[in-house]
Amino acid sequence: MKFWYWLRRPRMAISRLKYWLWEKRNPEAPWLTPEAVQFCSSHLSPGMRAWEFGSGRSTSWFAARVGHLVSVEHDPTWHAMIRGRLTAAGVANVDYRLVPLDHPIDEPERPCYDPLPRYVEAISAEPDGSLDLVIIDGHYRTTCLRESLPKLRPGGYVLIDDLNLWPRREDLPVPPDWPQVHESTNGVKRTGVWCKPHAPSADVHVSR
Repeated sequence: MKFWYWLRRPRMAISRLKYWLWEKRNPEAPWLTPEAVQFCSSHLSPGMRAWEFGSGRSTSWFAARVGHLVSVEHDPTWHAMIRGRLTAAGVANVDYRLVPLDHPIDEPERPCYDPLPRYVEAISAEPDGSLDLVIIDGHYRTTCLRESLPKLRPGGYVLIDDLNLWPRREDLPVPPDWPQVHESTNGVKRTGVWCKPHAPSADVHVSR
């Protein structure tokens, strides 16, 4: 099945092969586009506080480049594996949390939730304007994005992986005055980064 899938999509197959080779050469890098990884390498610093929805090998990579990272994971098996990797590597600046989903994993995301899923609500305790980076790469993506925006300080970044999950860009709840400072693709998926402006903005309820 996979063979015929890629055979019917030769350009995508070539892009996937290139990304596979890049991953082999960069085994510690996050599963983001190579250009997004380079952007993060150039813009992160040890004084930053970051939050990650959806863990993986990105967790230790980001932890090595910021001062403190909170990472939220919903899958207990994956959480145990990543926890073991963090411990083995001696990573001590990650608050790694297991927060189960409140809905079936294959249920499509709703436009809004009342009450908020615990996975999303985890970020609510963070003071507004206290984070330098939020990474959206887990579950409840649109809702996580919406709830994360006020937590970023002016000049902070929100990184959204798999932009192709939003067929219409206007469905992303990023305020229109937030400049997009990066977007790239590996031929299979897209990664984008937005920066919170220093001027006041109506953060959470403005749709792009």
